[in-house]
Amino acid sequence: MTELSSDMQRGDPDSPGEPRERVGPDDPVLRKKERIYDNLITKVTEQNELSPTDIKPETEIFHDLGLDSLRIYELVIDLESMFDIRISDDELERVGTVQDVVDMIYELTAE
Repeated sequence: MTELSSDMQRGDPDSPGEPRERVGPDDPVLRKKERIYDNLITKVTEQNELSPTDIKPETEIFHDLGLDSLRIYELVIDLESMFDIRISDDELERVGTVQDVVDMIYELTAE
């Protein structure tokens, strides 16, 4: 699986001039994962009054974000609706980090 690099998420702050693009223009996999990541972060921050800067690909969904089972259930329902997918209990059990969620959604939408 391809992971989102930290440079892709925030650009290079030490770079002078125009902000860099977060991914190369010819990489459709990373572009799609970036869109999934952005939508996921938007949904999580809206539901849980978190700042987007609090969430990174390596952030653990259950422990770092402090989501209880009801909030996880609501997030799953929202993601299923947003991406027109079905997330099984088995798939949900394999999720640990935000990157795991991005990868899972990418795989489910590629089918």
